[in-house]
Amino acid sequence: LCYYGQVQKLTFGVTEMNERIEAYDGANQEGQWVYDSQGVASDEGFGHVSKDWYPKTIGYDEGMQKLEAEQGHRQDYLVPVAELGFGIEDIKGKPRFVVSVDDQDFVPNNHALSQMTAKLCEGKGTGFTRWLTEDQVNAKEESRYKRDQQDAEVIDAIISNGFRRILEAKPDTKYKVRTYDDGTMRAFLSEKYAEVDNRWYLEQIEDIIPNGRLSHWRGNADTIYGNVLIPDTIREEEDSDYGGMVSIGNCEIGKRNVLSMPSLFRAICMNGCIWGQTKGSEIRVRHIGDIDLDQLSKKIRNNIEVQIPLLPAGIERLLGVRLMENEGNTMKSVIAAVSDIEKLQKRDATAVLEAWVMFESKTPGENRNLFGVVNSVTRAGQFLGNDSWVKFDQLGGKLVNYTDNQWDRVCNRAAEYEDDDFARIFSNKAVLAA
Repeated sequence: LCYYGQVQKLTFGVTEMNERIEAYDGANQEGQWVYDSQGVASDEGFGHVSKDWYPKTIGYDEGMQKLEAEQGHRQDYLVPVAELGFGIEDIKGKPRFVVSVDDQDFVPNNHALSQMTAKLCEGKGTGFTRWLTEDQVNAKEESRYKRDQQDAEVIDAIISNGFRRILEAKPDTKYKVRTYDDGTMRAFLSEKYAEVDNRWYLEQIEDIIPNGRLSHWRGNADTIYGNVLIPDTIREEEDSDYGGMVSIGNCEIGKRNVLSMPSLFRAICMNGCIWGQTKGSEIRVRHIGDIDLDQLSKKIRNNIEVQIPLLPAGIERLLGVRLMENEGNTMKSVIAAVSDIEKLQKRDATAVLEAWVMFESKTPGENRNLFGVVNSVTRAGQFLGNDSWVKFDQLGGKLVNYTDNQWDRVCNRAAEYEDDDFARIFSNKAVLAA
């Protein structure tokens, strides 16, 4: 057991969305005993995590294997209400309410059963279905009675009647049903439920936080939640007194929203207790309607990178910009959009376009991407002399760190430009034909 000792608790500030998480300066020593008595996993790149807790964390590969292991054992259906069947079947000597899907019978677990009754009880409560399926015991855990045929018939009558009314009122209604090859049904969802694949979500987190560790990990192939510890080696503040992590969660069967919340912490002890935690701003997305996965990925990345700046962000983004082909817009229009958004003077905007024309003449086709824009900006500073190169280098760095949403804004604006706009932004007629 951990000996907590006498710890003075301090209050931490929580920032607004899109601001870096900052812990108050001062002599906060919460969790110092972890460093003094347990030691930390510095050799593994996690200098704020007890060396005894670190082995209880897992890598992304192991986390993904756990998800993949159950993928082959399940089947999802989109079922018209008219094709659903309900009845009672003797399973292992006990009468159980079953749902028939695609000529197979499945026993709904309590979660699926609650979802079914919620769709027909109109907010009147769903706890009775669970009560009717569980054997009853007294305070001493002694059996009072076991559920039998009549209990199963009550569930069957209530649910069958409810779905009879749905069939009458809305015969085109469909439901998303998740079944497993062990004969269970684990979800009964509306057609509007927007599933976010847990494997996709974990891949996004791995892309943002390479070499992270999954800590306090819970769940299964349907539901995941826990913390992702950020390696010290990719933190901008590598000498920080605080470790970084992101709490994540997602459920494919309606138990929880998509969640991402960065935080800082002083230490994690051998029992997994988190000391001196400062929580940031969270993203919480409901599984309703059409979820744009590209936009969701960008939102998660921006939420993490802004609140806990990571070293790879600039490098990966620079390489990413090189790969972001400029589809549908001329390079002149993209450079015009950047010049407009960053409020460049006519002379400066023209210098950037001239630099791009020069690059393109030497290496045709290789500069027709957003990396070409960044490269042209930094070269333009050299053309304009000592008074301007610092400003243009700073602008180049700013463009490299544009979020995907900011680059989208550039390209959307670029699509609207016409000849009059080019004449307003650029001064050299010789390059207007670029």
